[in-house]
Amino acid sequence: MLQWYKADLHVHTVLSPCAELTMGPVDIVKTALQHELDILAITDHNSAENTQAVVKAAENKKLFVIPGMEVYTREDAHSICLFPDLDAAGHFQNYIYEHLMPGEYDASMFGPQYVCDFQENIIEESKRMFALPVSLNIYKVASTVVDLNGIIYPAHIDRKSYSLLRSLGFIPDNLPFDALEIAQPFENVSKNHRFLLNTTKSIITASDAHDISMLGSKYTWFYIEKPDFEEIRKALKKQDGRKTSLELPEEMS
Repeated sequence: MLQWYKADLHVHTVLSPCAELTMGPVDIVKTALQHELDILAITDHNSAENTQAVVKAAENKKLFVIPGMEVYTREDAHSICLFPDLDAAGHFQNYIYEHLMPGEYDASMFGPQYVCDFQENIIEESKRMFALPVSLNIYKVASTVVDLNGIIYPAHIDRKSYSLLRSLGFIPDNLPFDALEIAQPFENVSKNHRFLLNTTKSIITASDAHDISMLGSKYTWFYIEKPDFEEIRKALKKQDGRKTSLELPEEMS
């Protein structure tokens, strides 16, 4: 039976250089449940090292956590990459790590990058260059995500920075995007980007939370059978009656 589930698919942890210390696994899960989220995606910048901690923190709770990453490509743009399991996310992370900018990260410039366990104990302060673009274009990143059975789509296309639409001036048709993420309300975004009124791609939004107060502030509704990666994929592709909505469906209001 299909029903509506509430999802925030763009959330950072203390590993992201611009995230606050409030973004530990325990507090992320607790806050997600307080906002009655059913689905959460962890999408740190150029890394997936804290995804396992959040997945474990959510065990035995009514919250489906998707391992993911927000990749910063050579186009000076961010894209959301989601994976069916931790193993696939780990393989993708290894690939991204091979293409990180060389050098040692200076925490005084952007803030610390903490790897932690599911109880929020700090394991390591990473010195990898997560804050800068990788030496890969969006085509190579997208191809690798697809090979790992993942999902990829451009992040916050309506922003002036780190937006694929802003960087290129258009969204390439030959990329495997089933969704476009926007940061502002659709009625505002569509005034400046009229193509969104006719696109066949799903339009979604998410909090892009770097602070715990942001988590769950923006979300997308998914009409699916259950919180499950393949169900989410079907909803983004608008298959078998699955779909997404930016507004609270009438039958739930």
